[in-house]
Amino acid sequence: MNFTFSLIIIAALIALVLSVLVINRLVKIKLTDVSYPEIDGLRGYLAFFVFLHHSYIWQVYLKTENWEDPESNLFNQFGETTVVFFFIITAFLFTTKLLNNKTGEIDWSNYLKSRFFRLFPMYFFSVIIIFILAACLTNFTIRVPFLENLKSILSWIFFNVSKQNSNLNGLEDTFILNAGITWTLPYEWIFYFLLPLIALFFKIKINYKALVGFTITAAIIMVINKSSLRHFMPFIGGICVALILNTKKFNTILKQKKYTILALLLLAVSVYFFNSGRKPYPLIAASIVFLIIASGNNFFGVLSSAFSRKFGQITYSLYLLHGILLFVIFHYIVGFEKAKTLTDVEFWSIITVSVFPLILICQLTFKYIELPLMSLAKRKK
Repeated sequence: MNFTFSLIIIAALIALVLSVLVINRLVKIKLTDVSYPEIDGLRGYLAFFVFLHHSYIWQVYLKTENWEDPESNLFNQFGETTVVFFFIITAFLFTTKLLNNKTGEIDWSNYLKSRFFRLFPMYFFSVIIIFILAACLTNFTIRVPFLENLKSILSWIFFNVSKQNSNLNGLEDTFILNAGITWTLPYEWIFYFLLPLIALFFKIKINYKALVGFTITAAIIMVINKSSLRHFMPFIGGICVALILNTKKFNTILKQKKYTILALLLLAVSVYFFNSGRKPYPLIAASIVFLIIASGNNFFGVLSSAFSRKFGQITYSLYLLHGILLFVIFHYIVGFEKAKTLTDVEFWSIITVSVFPLILICQLTFKYIELPLMSLAKRKK
């Protein structure tokens, strides 16, 4: 990583800190009680790194018209390794719930409702924005047959979005409207539907109708999305972390500061030697780093701070909306032709300035879309 990119990251982080501090005063949200505050604190930074990852991709795309992974190890791992962490977190949290289950039974209907109300409303809101943008970009004129449009619309609604089937109303490369982030969501849902099967290994009583129904649904999603087995490896990492911490042998030890330094070294080695976060070493390194964090190591107090935890609460909105904001900035505000001529300093200055509206929008959507629907799910439960 050269000196310029070091300055870019520092500037972006300063913009992030100032934005979060100011916006938390403008749009107040309460901290929710959680079992793992360090994980909550981690999430926001992960989503922000995905934003930087896609910003880098946008810079290259504007020059070459090719949407491709960054050549920079750091910026590519900002995308790939962060997704690995997200998958690890999902597997860890739900496996831990199975391990801590005292009744030996789980209400799978309530489980599914809670997942739906947590994830779908905000996703649907983001998809509506994409539909509106696609309509604007195609001049509100129907360009393809009804059934083709219906297929594309349903693909977006049900997370089955790829470069091949994302085009809405014949709009080429529609996936760029949200930076193609949707591909991760089917893997999350597959894991959710596989949870009854996983629960069998923890001696939890399973309604076999639920077991069969959930497992078949997971299989269907895997087939429709042509899921790659390599993307399930982080989930295995998360399950392993849950099993290790359940032994209670390492929880206190791993909180020591020397393990914070070890975690940072593992990440540094991964970034220095590997371009992809999906290789065996980066995957194992990420799992070990997460083991250290999940044990309660707060990285010198950063992850457990109120600042990080409040920022972490808007993670899902940040993940879903950052790509849309990038498109709006470079298509409507700057303009593609002007954006193609931007210098590195000009481009990254725009990215730095965009941090404030991004955090503000996400804070608002969390407060007025995510929170109310989560509360509704709890009331129904």
